[in-house]
Amino acid sequence: MSSNDFRARVRKQTEKLREIEGACGICHGTLEAITEEKGTVLAYEKPDGVLAVIKDDEGNVIGKGFDIVWSPAILSAEIDAKLIPERFEDKLKEALSNEEEIKAIANLYGYGRVVTPSVVALQYINEIGGRTVIKRERIGVVARLYDKNDRLIAQSSVSYCPTCAIVKAIVKNDEIAKVVKERLKNARNTGKIKFEEGVENRYEASGGAVRASILKGDKILANRVIGCCIAYSTTKAEITAGFVSQESAKRFKAYCNLCPMKHCWMEKSMGAMGNIVLHRLSEIGMEIEVTSEGFIVAKIPGEGIIGRGTLCTLSALTNMLITSNGSKLLKPSPAKRFPEVDEGESF
Repeated sequence: MSSNDFRARVRKQTEKLREIEGACGICHGTLEAITEEKGTVLAYEKPDGVLAVIKDDEGNVIGKGFDIVWSPAILSAEIDAKLIPERFEDKLKEALSNEEEIKAIANLYGYGRVVTPSVVALQYINEIGGRTVIKRERIGVVARLYDKNDRLIAQSSVSYCPTCAIVKAIVKNDEIAKVVKERLKNARNTGKIKFEEGVENRYEASGGAVRASILKGDKILANRVIGCCIAYSTTKAEITAGFVSQESAKRFKAYCNLCPMKHCWMEKSMGAMGNIVLHRLSEIGMEIEVTSEGFIVAKIPGEGIIGRGTLCTLSALTNMLITSNGSKLLKPSPAKRFPEVDEGESF
């Protein structure tokens, strides 16, 4: 079979994806279609970010992408491979990182690591009495950082996900970037270690879950480790392979012990579900603040509603929906598409 046959089979499945699922949801939905059609998705840490490669079911390279972390790099490769519905292409490209952003973020920390600098920035903004707010805009997410006087001090471009948006906002403010870089100058960079060891990340997805493997040559360091998204499955695979400290491993395991999603897969990725929640919250004008309190925490100011995530605010938003009063959170509008009913009638 030709690569075009493979593309056609994958595209038949990805045509069902919806814009409301956001860049992250569409990326993961496409990964599921690639897996279903026996394709291969690979990623490699590099000094400036992550290189992703997609192969068809015969092992031919059909797409490559480069971005600041694994997930948007894979989305970039999916676009390059022509596996994404054409109606999404231009919108999704807007959510990817441009060359200037990639270089600036690499100068901050590099090697495909965005969570660590984002957490440091969240902590710093909290220290100065400010706040970090995210909002769904177009097919992606925008992050805005405010100081103690509620003055906007940094704003990201439309980004793949909240964490990517926060790190892109960091590099728009020289003072914040300087603080983050200084605090991380002696930090252990797992991406750098993986780059130096020449390892390969492999991905497959099914039913909303992702499995990540890490290989070094012919040696399998971590085999099909399951997680709720590309980023978290990679991190869990890094724990299995011995790349992550025991302190961090314990923190991630503690989160998993609290998360109800592992018993309740909804046949959609965490990113798709989180994007749908974020879309609705943005639609009704809810403000979502993001902080770091051991885990990533999303809050609705004044409502007493919080959600806890792992590496990602989208997982925190999904957690928020499951663990809170959904009606209070999403504020359902009147049932307009409902058959005529006499409201005086008793049920």
